[in-house]
Amino acid sequence: MRLATPKVFANCLAFVLVALLFYYVVFSSYLLLDMSKASVGRGGSNKSAATLSDLRFVPIVMKDAADLTPLDLYGEHGREPVIIKGALKAHPFMREGRNTPDHFAQVCGDALIDTVVYDSNYTGWAGHKDEILMTVRDFVDGYMVKEGRESSPHPEELRYAHSNSYGMPQLCPALQWEVLIPRHASIDLPTAGSRRNLGQPTLFMGPTGSRSELHMDMYLLPFWLSVYFGQKSFRVILFEDSAAHFEGDFMRTGRHRKVVTDAATGKERVVSLEIWDPDVEIFPELANVRIYEGEVNAGDVIYVPSGALHGILNTEQSFGATSNALFAPLTSHYTEVCVKANFANGCKDALDLTYRSECESERLDPLDLGTASDFAKCAINSKTAEEFGRDAYTANAGFHDKYLYEAHGFGSYAEWCQATCANINESFLEHEREQMLDVKADGKVRRETAAKREKRMLKLAERERNDKAQFVVCNKQCSATPT
Repeated sequence: MRLATPKVFANCLAFVLVALLFYYVVFSSYLLLDMSKASVGRGGSNKSAATLSDLRFVPIVMKDAADLTPLDLYGEHGREPVIIKGALKAHPFMREGRNTPDHFAQVCGDALIDTVVYDSNYTGWAGHKDEILMTVRDFVDGYMVKEGRESSPHPEELRYAHSNSYGMPQLCPALQWEVLIPRHASIDLPTAGSRRNLGQPTLFMGPTGSRSELHMDMYLLPFWLSVYFGQKSFRVILFEDSAAHFEGDFMRTGRHRKVVTDAATGKERVVSLEIWDPDVEIFPELANVRIYEGEVNAGDVIYVPSGALHGILNTEQSFGATSNALFAPLTSHYTEVCVKANFANGCKDALDLTYRSECESERLDPLDLGTASDFAKCAINSKTAEEFGRDAYTANAGFHDKYLYEAHGFGSYAEWCQATCANINESFLEHEREQMLDVKADGKVRRETAAKREKRMLKLAERERNDKAQFVVCNKQCSATPT
């Protein structure tokens, strides 16, 4: 038998070592992949698990309405949430005997309002599902605690009312005599191109324990919210913190979600971060952000900045009104947020529409924040900013509680109300025309079965019934006067 030469032996040894190295790399990669899948089941991180005691709560700044100018609010405090104490004391709805569910039902009883319930397993907007349209009176009678009774007829169902289908202008125009635009929000820009947003203010009314879970608002816009009775507890995570520490599609979808694997079944499911009952094992990154927390009581207004994630819990049964709005001093921050978010949630369109394409949004570049600064300089010096009160902030002049018809640029309530109600029918006719076409609004050809088309036509018929009923309710209020 011929013995191997040293050269052959060396080649064989090298081959064996390479094979062992290849096996090690493959096996190690498999282990890492397996560990990664397991870590997703435990929360998406192999760091040591955070605990509730690790969370950093920061009290929301509180300012007395009389001591806070609009420029101070949106300038000095524009990047953080602020509770404005006593901002609604002159609003008629705050008068004794009026700020109750019964009074809301008395003014708006026949109006159709959307109602939802919160479901921790539902990952859609704010966790709201099971939407039912009902009259304001039916909601108040069925789900709110009224004077003279200790609980609602359905205490087990925390149904939450919000004016999604019909904003306050079309839901109950007469309410504008009592629920006004607060002084600090009375001079705004034509946000997303509209001075007359008929979808807002949005009204929210719900029993103790009802909630809106952590979410971002449309276009990443800031907002204000007024509370007329009860108490709402807020938890807010600034955009700057979420952008630095959260991953996923939350800027696009509005909710922070993860896919987790059930250790027992091996099945995957989507879990959303619940700010009122956070699972820090699944979301350990929550320990890396500041959670601003505060209570907004009857008579107060809260301002929440651009792109902030926020959750709202009704710690008492409550009623509030809210609007998304841009104000001239917020131009720089909103532009910065939009660019850093890579134009998520349509915010670039909102910038273009707000400033009427006066500035070149196509030059905005997420890789060059200098472009955000350039756009903001152009915007703040634009004709739009000048027309819509830019100089009022430095002069601290012209701010006062406003009726909606004033805010929308009408000379009288009756004229505004009639135009607002007529829009219900106009919007339906436009929607009907779209639904009858074989091509969708986005230009795509409809491809549907006969059953799906029938279902779509049934929805169209339902909307027609609701819109006709709501038009009657709306139009009857056009002769209403202050009380």
